[in-house]
Order: sequence, then structure tokens, then C-alpha cells
Amino acid sequence: MDTRPLENGSLARRTFRCCYRDFLYTPRHAELMHLRRKESIQISARFAAVFVLVLMLAVPFWDGTLAVEMWSSQTFVLRLLVAGVAIAVLANRAVSARWRRHFPYLPMLMLIFAASLLCVFAANDLSATDQMHSAHSFLLIGLVMMIAIMPLTLAEAGLLAVPFLGLLAISAQSGLETGFVPFEMLLAFLLPLAMVSSLVQLYRTIAAVHEIAIDPLTGCYTRAFGMEMIRVSFDAAQRKNAPYTVAFVDLDDFKQINDRYGHDYGDRILGEVGNNLVHRFRRSDLVVRWGGEEFLILLPELDRARAAEVLDRVMLPGLAKLEDGQVQKASVGLSERIEDAIALPHNLIDLADQRMYDAKKRRDREDLVEQGYSGRRSAVQALASQSAVAGNTQSADHSIN
Repeated sequence: MDTRPLENGSLARRTFRCCYRDFLYTPRHAELMHLRRKESIQISARFAAVFVLVLMLAVPFWDGTLAVEMWSSQTFVLRLLVAGVAIAVLANRAVSARWRRHFPYLPMLMLIFAASLLCVFAANDLSATDQMHSAHSFLLIGLVMMIAIMPLTLAEAGLLAVPFLGLLAISAQSGLETGFVPFEMLLAFLLPLAMVSSLVQLYRTIAAVHEIAIDPLTGCYTRAFGMEMIRVSFDAAQRKNAPYTVAFVDLDDFKQINDRYGHDYGDRILGEVGNNLVHRFRRSDLVVRWGGEEFLILLPELDRARAAEVLDRVMLPGLAKLEDGQVQKASVGLSERIEDAIALPHNLIDLADQRMYDAKKRRDREDLVEQGYSGRRSAVQALASQSAVAGNTQSADHSIN
């Protein structure tokens, strides 16, 4: 995302630019983008499984596999194996959920590998007919076309292409029965096109996710994206039994800023605040524009005390420069999954929100107002005084200076 400041001090419009590394390997991608890819790849694999099943059920009526003498042949046995793999992929039982989460292309790879074995063993089956070999060639070509609709990285597309390249190598060395279909020529032509097409699908997926996920004004993630990511990251923290902190951030006196300087100036402040928040947190943290001048920060694997220290460092220099030389301040509420014994992510957000409002009310009673902008106490000092009462759920209410 491009967030370079303009010469007049305002932030440039954030534009989507896809880096070439996005096409190489999965770790480059954001979590939600990986989820979207995984869903698309798994749906495509199921369509491929349906195609395989239909072909395996239909071609025996054409190529004579239903003949009694073919039932014990290796071609018939391998076709049953391919159909079994297709049923497992369709039922989401081909690989475990953990493996699917990290390697969503594995079901498709199993289909391709099974189909490739069928093609090789059928080529050595003396009882197999040209119609059978042609059916197997159509099966492989159909799987190649299925690769073309998947949003794959170059590494993943290359891995799926390995069985096909092995078939081409076998065909070049010893010949491979392909029936009436010029399989080698079609595969050598279609496979590179399918790999390029999968990269195009990946680009479209990345662009679509960015368009949905990124707030154009602040460069932070949108609320809809944030809600989905909270569910994903919260579930991951529960599986690992790891701490998970949510910070609810509300800009102080932002309404007065809008009233005094206008909404264009307020938008510039929001843009600068969003840019600073995004760049001051870890790559694994998520900054979400929750609405208006409210932001939600997701801090996985941080307990409440460490999160308060991080927030203090982030907020200390201010979130944006104001017209009169002062800086934009904010009030913050923290909640943590384990310490607050919370089992649902929306309850974690609600608690952080309530603590933020409690901190803001306390600040309104205690702080003096200077020129329409409020001073704030240190987050670490506030947390230290509050942490003295262990087990009190209100002890995380604090304000940020």
C-alpha cells in the first residue's frame, strides 16, 4: 500500500500495488487473503472431484470397461482408486483439517497424482483399449484446466505440475499410450497456460481482498475484514492457549477538531492517525478502523501488561500533528482473553469498548482542557496503579498520553 505524504502534508491516496513476491509463495500473504485463497482452491478441487467422478462413471459405457474380463484388470482397479480419491476430496476427507489449513492445494494434488498413476499403469495394461487411453487423457487435460481457475502461487502451481511433467518425461523416454488424443502436445501447451492463468487468478484474489479489506481513508483494515480476522485469530489463540489482547482506541476531542477546522482537515488527521497506527505495530498485529474516529487493535500473543507497554510507546509521540503544534491524543481500553476469562471474540471487543469509555469519562472528570485539546496520563502509569487490584475486571481501564 502506498501511503507517501504529499508536499502539502496530506497523505496520498492509498493505492494497491502487488509485489512480485506475492506470486511466489504463501507466507507473503495476509491471513484473510490466505483464507480466501484456501476457500477458492478447495471449492475448485471439489469441482475437479465432481468432474473426475462423472468421467469415471460415464466412460465405462463408452470404452468397454464394464466387460466382465476387465473387472480384475489394473485399469479397472486404478479407476476405482481414482474414484475413491475423488469421493474423499468431495467429502473433505482427503487430508486432515490441519493440513488443509496450511496446504489447501493438497486435495487437488492427490487427484492429479491418482490420475497420473492411472494413466501410467493403464498404458502398461495389455487389455486396455484406445478408448480407455483416450478417456485417461481427457481426465488429465480436464485437471490441467482446473488448475487454471485456482488462485495459486508459482510454487504451488509448480508443485501441482510435477506429476504432469513426470508423465511428459515418461512419454519422451518410453512412450505413453494416450489413445486418440495428442496428449503430450496438448499437455505441453496447456500446462504453462494453466499456470499463468492461476497466477492471474491469484492477482485478482489479492486485488479483490485489498479492495474489500482496506479502508481508503486511513489505510487500516475495514470493520467487516476486522470482524472476520478477529474470529480467525481468536480461534487460533484458543487452539494455542495463547494470550490475545484487544485495544479499543478512540481519538480525543475529534468532534471539536471537525467543528473548528472542517471535515477535510478531520479526514487528513484520520489518514495520518491510520498511517501511524499501521506502521507502529508489528506485522502480526491488525489495525482496524471500527467506525468514525474509533480504531480496534488486535494484539495476538500479548498479555494485557505487555500490550499496555506497547500502546504507551505507540501513543507517546501522538497519533497526528495538529494545526497549533500539538498532537492528537486518544483514550484506550484493553481486554485480554485469558485474564478476563472471555470465550467469545465479540465479548472481548465489548469489554475493551466499555473500558475505553470508562477511561474517557474518568479523564473528563480529572483532566483540564486546554485550547480544545485534552492532556492524557501515561498508559503504563495508569496500568501500574490499576494492576494493584488483581482480578478486578475494571483494572484495565486507562487513558493514553
